[in-house]
Amino acid sequence: MLYGQLLTSIDQKFCRDDGRAYGSLGAWAEKTPVILDDRPFSFHKHEYLVTPYADDHPHVVEIKAAQMGLTTKAILRAMYAARYRNFRGILYLFPSRTDVTEFAKGRIDPLIEDNPDTLGRWLQETDSANIKQIWNCFLYLRGMKSRVGLKSIPVDFLVFDEMDEASPAAVDMAMERMSHSEFREVLKLSNPTLPDYGIDKAFQETDQRFWHVKCGKCGEYTCLEETFPDCLLEIGGRAIRTCRKCEAELNPSIGEWVAKHPGVTGKRGYHYSQLFSHYVDPAEILEQFRSTNNLTEFYNLKLGMAYVEAANRLTVQEVLALCGNEGIASCDHGPCSMGVDQGKLLHVVIGRREWRRAGKIVHVGEYRAWEELDRLMKVFNVSRCVVDALPETRNARAFAEKHKGKVFLSYYSEHQKSGYKWNEGDLTVHSNRTESLDASHVEIQFARISLPRQSDMLREFAEHCSNTAKKLEEDEQTGSKRYVYVKLGPDHFRHAFNYEAMARHFGAAGRFANNDLS
Repeated sequence: MLYGQLLTSIDQKFCRDDGRAYGSLGAWAEKTPVILDDRPFSFHKHEYLVTPYADDHPHVVEIKAAQMGLTTKAILRAMYAARYRNFRGILYLFPSRTDVTEFAKGRIDPLIEDNPDTLGRWLQETDSANIKQIWNCFLYLRGMKSRVGLKSIPVDFLVFDEMDEASPAAVDMAMERMSHSEFREVLKLSNPTLPDYGIDKAFQETDQRFWHVKCGKCGEYTCLEETFPDCLLEIGGRAIRTCRKCEAELNPSIGEWVAKHPGVTGKRGYHYSQLFSHYVDPAEILEQFRSTNNLTEFYNLKLGMAYVEAANRLTVQEVLALCGNEGIASCDHGPCSMGVDQGKLLHVVIGRREWRRAGKIVHVGEYRAWEELDRLMKVFNVSRCVVDALPETRNARAFAEKHKGKVFLSYYSEHQKSGYKWNEGDLTVHSNRTESLDASHVEIQFARISLPRQSDMLREFAEHCSNTAKKLEEDEQTGSKRYVYVKLGPDHFRHAFNYEAMARHFGAAGRFANNDLS
């Protein structure tokens, strides 16, 4: 290693290789050539990667199926940039610390060992396995779930590997590492999970490039993702990719990237699916599509598409379908239940119990001051109100003290199981976040409540209800899995409705305990 460092030092002082002779990452990888898995780098059977390897756009988003060669490209781009760009640092982010260690040992170290005269010669010794000094640039390998790992590292290039496994807050914090950079280059890549979340949301903000395969017979271009499953034809005991025009068999190597939104120039996006992979039999894809019990995994990992089962996300349409003919009420004889969610505004939902269904929502509104809620408590004869305790705990508690015995501060707790824990002493209610959101979710899903007549306010309410979805998450330490609701956009009314439902069900337990409400 000392000899290698001496060579690197000499190279840094006298070498005139600035990378311009190669022209691009792909040209460098081929001409060097970089050794991958004991073989020289080649685009053979990976022709769809030629353009992405040559793309030097500063903000690239890659939404991908599994095993499409994108992580290898990300590693090589990071190393190439460290050598040939004037970067201070590069931050390569993974879902967890375990992923960092496994990646360093399983992907980076073997790559360096297989390329001692290039990558190995560029490398300098550091005291940490998760920090690599390549030429004059530091490559930091970090987990996105650690706040410490995302702080105090000034960088010019960020790589998010499996971005959907990180929280949006972690992504935002990582982006802050480039606040003082003149380059601010970003590469995001991930298998998708939910629509409008993570990598899918990021991809929607790009020019959205898809691989269009050219027919050798008629010259027509086919986007296999757009025509799936019709693009796969069973013939002669096998399945083939077919032209959408003449149904001739397609060679996935022959094609070009076409932007769905060419007018978007600030962010570049690529979509990768196994439909154009030479290493996945189309018959296997078709069989799995027909037989799988897990469509979410199929769409995410085979097609590279975001997917959510209907039961795990409300749609705007199904929320608005509950609207009746009555407008938003300005008062009600009650007794009513009220839910309040805090944000820049106070989002309020007011409802009451009904004999034939779970409830009727009579008022939906946005307010600026807590004092305005005092009037609502009176004119709607609110018997129980649940208020989001955060972020303005002081104001929320003052409101609860003013209406003591009627207003309770809500805290979500993963340790709370089976129902709500009401504490009359400190005016709080604790609930399991997922369980409580499940309970209010089914009220809309199965049309157990009614809403006021459609209006701009009700459409906003419906959009907020659609901006949460349930996904399966795995605990990094224990490996246990659990469902959680994630935020896809503004969701204040969704939580206000959840709090209203909590308040309404408390009243039902007291007033209707001996009645059949089915």
